[in-house]
Amino acid sequence: MNIHIKSILSALAFSLLFYSKSFGLNLFLISILVVVLVSTLKETRAMSWGYALTYILTSIFILINPTGFTVFVHFMALMVFIGKSISSKTSLYLSWLLGFTNLLVASIANFIQRQNSEEEKDTKKETSPKLLNRLKGGFFAGILLILFATLYKNANPVFENLVDQISFDFISFPWVFFTFLGYVIFLNILRPLDAQELIAVDVSQKNELETPTEIEIIGQKKQLESEHTLGSFIFIALNFLLVFFLVTDGIYLFQKGDISNAEYSASVHQGVYALMFSIVLAIILILYFFRGNLNFYKENTQIKTLTYVWISLNIILIVFTSYKNFTYVEALGLTYKRIGVFVYLLLTLTGLITAYIKVAEIKSFVYLVRTNIATVFTFLVLSAAVPWDKTITYFNLSTLENPDIHYLIDLGDTNSIQLYNYAKEKEVNYDLNISILEKHEEYITLQSEKTWQEYTFAQLAKNDTK
Repeated sequence: MNIHIKSILSALAFSLLFYSKSFGLNLFLISILVVVLVSTLKETRAMSWGYALTYILTSIFILINPTGFTVFVHFMALMVFIGKSISSKTSLYLSWLLGFTNLLVASIANFIQRQNSEEEKDTKKETSPKLLNRLKGGFFAGILLILFATLYKNANPVFENLVDQISFDFISFPWVFFTFLGYVIFLNILRPLDAQELIAVDVSQKNELETPTEIEIIGQKKQLESEHTLGSFIFIALNFLLVFFLVTDGIYLFQKGDISNAEYSASVHQGVYALMFSIVLAIILILYFFRGNLNFYKENTQIKTLTYVWISLNIILIVFTSYKNFTYVEALGLTYKRIGVFVYLLLTLTGLITAYIKVAEIKSFVYLVRTNIATVFTFLVLSAAVPWDKTITYFNLSTLENPDIHYLIDLGDTNSIQLYNYAKEKEVNYDLNISILEKHEEYITLQSEKTWQEYTFAQLAKNDTK
């Protein structure tokens, strides 16, 4: 089937599913359509089924938990899938970039490329006069049609009555524009960018550093000795400083019973800031000292050992900060900020592990970027499977004697039923009860007004039980 016909039919489906609609079942259906369309191009483009399934899976997450975060992850998965379908060999960050630019400007870029090619120039010389004449003819025919219709209208009352009854009110120009936008998007998907040069550059970047010759090592011996000495002194100083900080932090933890919640909160955040600075500094130093031939210097054992100690001490700092944040959550409940601390600590841990692998196995900077971005993407997809508003609400209501109801009310509407049931079972002050009832009523009204395109599992399960 012609690409333009596929794009037009897909645009009509796009308009049917999304015009004046919120996200729900429509995202799941359109993701199936996108995967099917891309699979029809398998002769010219590799099909990345793993990323295709990830893309579809994130649309199911939206059916389960329709929040801004799950929608964001879904569109991230879409761009990665489109990028991987252009080239399955590219790094994840380049796949995302290819997918993003492809969805936006592929048609324009392809048009410019065709205009610049000699073959297309020859074709243009043969076909342009015909096309230009047709456009001119259509334009002047339209003007003459309007002109003579006006003249005949004034000369004939019957004809005037017929012309006056002609109405174009049924045409919705926003709908036409929306459908055209869908056509452009699907045309970009079906006719992607030609980015072979960029892909070739990315593929040529190796995860391992190139081993130098003995002559190169001997020639750089003085420079390597100097870097080794400088690096050793820096890591010794930083290790002593971090040990001192960890000892004082441990003392602070043991006397936490005498500390107020505000002071403890400040301690958690200061620990995160210290960890953030420490990790950034560690990565910069590791990248600098282990950027080249120092990795292959036979007497680099000392700086490697000091680097491993530095990484280990930072892991201990992660454990301390995690414990402080955990006890803080245990006392005051979950919030998005406290969850964010755990997320940052987990990602930091993976960053330190990859930094260790980079030093131990002589990996390149590109390896660090590729591995950590892949880790972040994987974590985003997995975290999208968790209904965070409901999880926070359940934890706080079930574990705390005095949960912060104001905070829970300010969360998304997916926890409305939980708060409504809590208000019926517990004694809640009048103002809070009114706020909960209003939120619940607004949620029920919003759900009842949804069309089939906007259905989530809440509507599908409700309809199934009728």
